[in-house]
Amino acid sequence: MPTKVSTNIRLEAGQIKELKRIAVEQGASLSKLFQEIINDYLARVSALSGKDWKKDPFFHIGRRPGRSGLSAVSEEHNNYLYGKGR
Repeated sequence: MPTKVSTNIRLEAGQIKELKRIAVEQGASLSKLFQEIINDYLARVSALSGKDWKKDPFFHIGRRPGRSGLSAVSEEHNNYLYGKGR
């Protein structure tokens, strides 16, 4: 079993209130909820490892909203972001 370490974090009052509500609904402790949240985050970040995800066009969507002049964007978004054949 991995070694557990205690730490302190500062949250906004509304955040902790909402997290406590979620923990009660799930029948879990706040500690367990935080562990699940952190594990989910780490899994997402690990899935991006090996890539410079900050340069990935997907993560720039919405930064400069406006008209692209492109058609069928919802159907062709991968082609527009990454090029044909991906």
